[in-house]
Amino acid sequence: MENFYIISDAEKDVGYETAEEIKRYLENHKKCATIVGDSSQIPEDAFVELAIVLGGDGSVLQAAKRFAGKNIPILGVNFGTLGFLTEVEKPKIKAALDCVLSGQYEIEKRMAITGQVQKKAVGEAISLAINEFIIGKQDFGHMMTAKVYVDDSLVDTYVADAVLVSTPTGSTAYNLSASGPVLVPGMEALIITPVCPHSLNQRSIVVSSEAKIRIEVGKTKENYKDEAAIRGDGQMLWTVSTGDVIRIEKAEATFDMVRLGDVSFFDKMRSKLNRN
Repeated sequence: MENFYIISDAEKDVGYETAEEIKRYLENHKKCATIVGDSSQIPEDAFVELAIVLGGDGSVLQAAKRFAGKNIPILGVNFGTLGFLTEVEKPKIKAALDCVLSGQYEIEKRMAITGQVQKKAVGEAISLAINEFIIGKQDFGHMMTAKVYVDDSLVDTYVADAVLVSTPTGSTAYNLSASGPVLVPGMEALIITPVCPHSLNQRSIVVSSEAKIRIEVGKTKENYKDEAAIRGDGQMLWTVSTGDVIRIEKAEATFDMVRLGDVSFFDKMRSKLNRN
């Protein structure tokens, strides 16, 4: 590898101090390195062989969306709290760079998902998510009803605060907080998790990554429509109401994460999730 982009969160890497240190280290090894504050600042035609992302999971998510389908691997350096998507903690940056420069790393391809909303009044819109799509109630104190289908077969009708569909990468995000299962990131599967369901026997369901998921917004009470908000990776995307349909499936594009191999997924899970 010869061409590196360093994407640094200026709020966490004050004055780009660490980014500049990485840039000097790479240039001392005869490599080309460019610092940007955001992945959107990288030109579409830029030659990028590796993106080093300094920040938390949010920074990595943004870069993953930007580089999905472009075969540009991402090395995440944790400047946040949990940093589940990052591979390296800040004190070990130079050791990680040495591994990259000597070819001692692997590329792990991970799946993303697409969400498409069909509204009678507006038509269709589509978006990409790395972690999850959340279809959640819009008003505090009200439940929402959602009919969930997998490959046109009814799974269940949920009366709940929300229904989320997550990837294996996103299994340790909102899905985990909602008591959903944790999946190994390289798996090919989708998780459907009801959030605060109005039932004791409704739990998460894991389905094939090839499944086509359809969620229809129902009607909890006869005298008003259910109103719901759809978020992808925490970003507000659309509002929907009774009768609208959301379709979610595996995206064609994958995104690439650098794995160094010194810390396994299970090591990371124990260290980050068992904190006091």
